[in-house]
Amino acid sequence: MKKGWKTNMKATGAVVLALALLAGCSNGNGGSKATSGASASNAGTDAANAQPTHYTLYAPAMTTPINLDGPVTQEVMKRSGLNWDKVEIGNGADLSQQINLKLVAGDFPDAIMLPSDSLVWSRLVDEKKLLPLDDYFNNAKDYPNLAAIDKRIVDYWRAADGHIYMIPSAYEKIIDEPSAWQGNAQGLWVQNTILEKAGMTLDDIKTLEGFEKYLKAVKGLKDSQGRAIIPLSLGGENFAGLQVVMSMFGVRSADNGYNEQADGTVVQDYKLPGFKQAFQWLNHLYLDGLLDPETAFQKKDLFKEKVNNLRFGAMLFDGWDNPNVTTLKNSGLPEAITYKALEAKGFPDGWFAPTYLPVKSGVKPAPYAYFNPFGSNGTGISANVKDPDRMMKGIDWMQTDEAFILMEYGTEEMGAYKMENGAAVENSEVFRGPKFWGGDNGGMASVTEYGFWWWKNFASVGASHIKTMEPPWPAYNAMLYKAEEINHEQGTFALIPTESRIKPVIGGKVEKYSPVQSDIRLQYYAKMLLAKSDKDFENAYNQFLNEMKVRGHDEETAAEFNEQYKAYSQTPAGQIKVDVKRSLPRNVYSDQPAIIGE
Repeated sequence: MKKGWKTNMKATGAVVLALALLAGCSNGNGGSKATSGASASNAGTDAANAQPTHYTLYAPAMTTPINLDGPVTQEVMKRSGLNWDKVEIGNGADLSQQINLKLVAGDFPDAIMLPSDSLVWSRLVDEKKLLPLDDYFNNAKDYPNLAAIDKRIVDYWRAADGHIYMIPSAYEKIIDEPSAWQGNAQGLWVQNTILEKAGMTLDDIKTLEGFEKYLKAVKGLKDSQGRAIIPLSLGGENFAGLQVVMSMFGVRSADNGYNEQADGTVVQDYKLPGFKQAFQWLNHLYLDGLLDPETAFQKKDLFKEKVNNLRFGAMLFDGWDNPNVTTLKNSGLPEAITYKALEAKGFPDGWFAPTYLPVKSGVKPAPYAYFNPFGSNGTGISANVKDPDRMMKGIDWMQTDEAFILMEYGTEEMGAYKMENGAAVENSEVFRGPKFWGGDNGGMASVTEYGFWWWKNFASVGASHIKTMEPPWPAYNAMLYKAEEINHEQGTFALIPTESRIKPVIGGKVEKYSPVQSDIRLQYYAKMLLAKSDKDFENAYNQFLNEMKVRGHDEETAAEFNEQYKAYSQTPAGQIKVDVKRSLPRNVYSDQPAIIGE
């Protein structure tokens, strides 16, 4: 599981991340079984034997191109029966702007692929550019795999008019039995060497008071080069770890920052007492020399430079940019060393490990690590597409285990895997080598050339129930997994909440003023954090509230959002409940391959 994989997949969401990290799953969906094995092969053969239809695809959120002559792409087209004449990707710019240009040019594709949270979906539906797909999800005879998708997932993708226009990808096949790895590693990470020098243990910093004591003990310590250790960082640019801090004070600040109240309404995070208390705490840490002041304005490169030079004693952040890979290299240890082997050997100096978030007395931490079983991308079909049944037949096949394994590993002849006893057995030397995920490019050049992984964004199940022989995880990635386990245990992990699933009205006040509010937040976050006194802090905080009211029109946006929230909460999508019965474990802490996904 290469560290670079996370970076390359962030744009397509945490669930796609989990797919590309490593596969792992079996069959079924709440008692219904999708086509697999011999029946899946027959479905693909039937599609391939029929006369091919040529289509065009537009993926404006993707910047990795696809070679239509690539061997995996060719095999996907052969087995699905879908021939692509043209696949157009985006330019990394604003999605709405790209779509506007496409619509003005009158060159709308046969299929379009967008992130699940894109506002563009609403516009395409309103302008009747997309084909309603309801019948395909209800026809188990002709489209068994689409019909087997959990109805809660289908409801999640249902548009405001009640119809389905998008086919999800990377969704959980069994929604109540998700993977134990969702890509969440947020929280508190502490450097082992500094903790030891401070004369403290992880148990000592489980309370806010104990954590502050640790930070004060760190102040004044120096590293091997004589540089002062910085007690605490909030991660990279734009206050990356702020949601973790807010959690300690009982406030949810992810996404739009709305928090549900007991009366069924939602209010902005900054209207809650915990928001102000969190910034007061950060400001006092800054004034006491315990918090890196550059966390308010630094760029990501500067943060990573400090991280890899082990300048921090602790970090409240997303976890992914920890320095453990660099630490292994500097200690002469192999990057691929397993957690079990490293634990037996002893963790090197400078090793960062996740630990429990410090708890403030009387405060229940708010969730900040979320589980999204509904899919990261969706594919819409043009209202004017020729032969939509063939398009959907090919997409139906792409929901099978057979299709997933092809799109994950390539063809069996490519050597990245082989099938044994119904499980895909990975050949790590090939799969993590230069033809796949190895090399400095993080696998993107291989995606371009061969086509593996790319197509899973167009249509696929999630990885959780694809039966796979998974090799042991490297120790540095085991730390990321451990962070998510801690979030589960501490109650900071949850299903993506209703308030995060609502898409603002196109042309509404939320859409209009959200960018303005984001700018105000960043400006005044820095002012509050770096205030020179309590009086200066109060002035900055009150100015922030006034700016949000006057320039950000927050009363109008809150009223519109609450109206949407109330309406959405009464729809099937707004009433979705997920009761996780078990989480399918991954092969994290052993040093031998093991079958997962069952």
